[in-house]
Amino acid sequence: GAKDIADALKVNTSLTSLDLYNNEIGDEGAKDIADVLKANPMSALISLSGAGEADEFVKNRNRQRFLDTLNGNEKAEFARLRVMFVGQGRAGKSATVRSMLGKPFSPEWDSTVGADVSESVVNGSSWGDETDQIDFASALAVKMMNRRNEMKPSSTKRMEKSPVVAPLPKSSQTVMNNPEANKGDQLQNKGHKLSNFVDKDQNKKDLKRNSSVKNDRPRKSPEEDIIREYDEELILEAHERKNDLALSLWDFGGQEVFYTMHHIFLTQTGVYVLVFDTRELLDVETREEAQKYLLFWLRSINMHAPQAPLLLVGTFCAALQDEIRGVDKILRELSKQFTSQIVANDNLVFFPIDNREKLNIQELRKAIEFTARNDRAMKQEVSIRWMAFLDELLSHKKSKSYLTMNGDVSHIASKFGLSRQEQEMALGLFHERGLIIHLTATETLRNIVIIKPQWIIDALGKVIRDSSIHVDISEYERDGLLDDAQLLFEEGIASRDLLGYLWNYDQTEFFIDLMKRTMLMSDYQQDGFLIPSLLKENKDMGAVDTRCVVDFSTTFLPHGVFQRLVCLCVEYVSRKTSFDDSIRMNKNYAHFIAFADQEVELVEDPSQQAILVSSSDVEKVIPIISSMLLKINGNVMGGRLKWKVLIDGNVFQPEKAVEIESPTLDLDVFLASL
Repeated sequence: GAKDIADALKVNTSLTSLDLYNNEIGDEGAKDIADVLKANPMSALISLSGAGEADEFVKNRNRQRFLDTLNGNEKAEFARLRVMFVGQGRAGKSATVRSMLGKPFSPEWDSTVGADVSESVVNGSSWGDETDQIDFASALAVKMMNRRNEMKPSSTKRMEKSPVVAPLPKSSQTVMNNPEANKGDQLQNKGHKLSNFVDKDQNKKDLKRNSSVKNDRPRKSPEEDIIREYDEELILEAHERKNDLALSLWDFGGQEVFYTMHHIFLTQTGVYVLVFDTRELLDVETREEAQKYLLFWLRSINMHAPQAPLLLVGTFCAALQDEIRGVDKILRELSKQFTSQIVANDNLVFFPIDNREKLNIQELRKAIEFTARNDRAMKQEVSIRWMAFLDELLSHKKSKSYLTMNGDVSHIASKFGLSRQEQEMALGLFHERGLIIHLTATETLRNIVIIKPQWIIDALGKVIRDSSIHVDISEYERDGLLDDAQLLFEEGIASRDLLGYLWNYDQTEFFIDLMKRTMLMSDYQQDGFLIPSLLKENKDMGAVDTRCVVDFSTTFLPHGVFQRLVCLCVEYVSRKTSFDDSIRMNKNYAHFIAFADQEVELVEDPSQQAILVSSSDVEKVIPIISSMLLKINGNVMGGRLKWKVLIDGNVFQPEKAVEIESPTLDLDVFLASL
């Protein structure tokens, strides 16, 4: 018996677990098995029990393999991606996310405020809710061990010497494909070594003293050592889940008021799922509006993520099976300029589903999973050091919502030998994959690493929300803030007292600064703040001389550009004059009495994809407006907006930056300060 088992183990490269209890192996049989395992370096055996000394040999060998992997130069793919669900309000985005996660349909489910983030692990047909904190470094190490077990010895050796890195394309958030990037690899022999993996059952006192597993390489300083548990169950579980795919599901609120803040969170990589109500597209009375929202999102996704795959998903289709071809025809015409991004559903351009009836839900799951696994962003390989860096960043989530680059983050990165450049690249990857939020448009934003994405989304959503759906005004009346709340949700003006109340008087100044830096808010009147995305429409205002047109029609004019322009204009005017009656505004209109020493009107015209500018001296005003648009484009829109300025029908080309003839204001300095 034991000899036969030993003979079989001589050539085994796939068996991972073997239980020999109650088989009377005996000492001699256990020795035979141990000798064979010692002679078979390619054995994949992870867990052995009931074979005496062979059990201990397997455990020690796997511990050492784990340790060697953690200190090696090998890299592996990080099987994780964002999936972003977008679309018009009440289209069924949240219901679709719930269906993906196997949750029951709820007709009373509340409309999403801002965005909801959930984590899922895809394993075959199952999409499980992932709530536990993952040890990313350990999981990646086990993945590398499994990969080596599946390769020939010569291939394994070659992999260890020459890791292959497939970089991501350039992102507006971070540079992922930089010729200097590989310099970080040279630090691997100089930086932190992930040694000291120990058994779970070792005494903690011994653990602190000297019983942890040591690497032969010399230590540089005590802070370079990290103690982790060597867990046989972890390795077995990781082997069983080696083909799992982690997805970060972002469900974006569909009401128009949220579109201004969405630009902060949409990423260049990931899978986009554009959800629409099929009934709205078929009804002649609602078709035009439904097409408008679909076209907006097609353009927006194409601007933020021109290479990202996109799935069109039509909801409420159970009773519309005979109408599917008609819907497909409408969508083909609407999306013909975006076909390179759209993921086809056999001979349809969209995926018809019904969340209540669970129609085609499994097919949609498979399509999203297949698309994610084959996305080129998934091919990027990362090192153990990056994953250990991530683990330590996320370990602070219990006590903190964000970390600072100049403090915590740089200190953590130095423990793993990451250069500043490699640190930025790693943070860019973690941001793209939905683990953190790291905005890099300004130095102030770059210094903040948000390790709880939902925290910042919820904070912004407490201020920027649809008052007709998401605001209970009686709540503010009870707390003596009725006037403040009405001023915010009717006129877009927030008092400091109300903001403190909305944010539970926690990190109020941080949130105010963040909203100002992302141009969602500007100072307004004494100790107040203007939030242009909350302004209401007023059809009686906005008739201006159209001598000057800022034309965005070659790309498109996204929601949020005009509102951010208003923010900058208000901030600009406020530094030169008192507010009083000098500014009048509504949703698509702004009137400034003293802008660059003259009266200026701005109108957003979505039908023309343009901003209209009226002024007695438009040649003086337009360079300022253009400089502000350049800032918005670079900081928020990824530099992908294109426009031309037409004055009396002729193209006007202002300088990129202009100094205003004023002893108190330099435009470059002003823009840099925002």
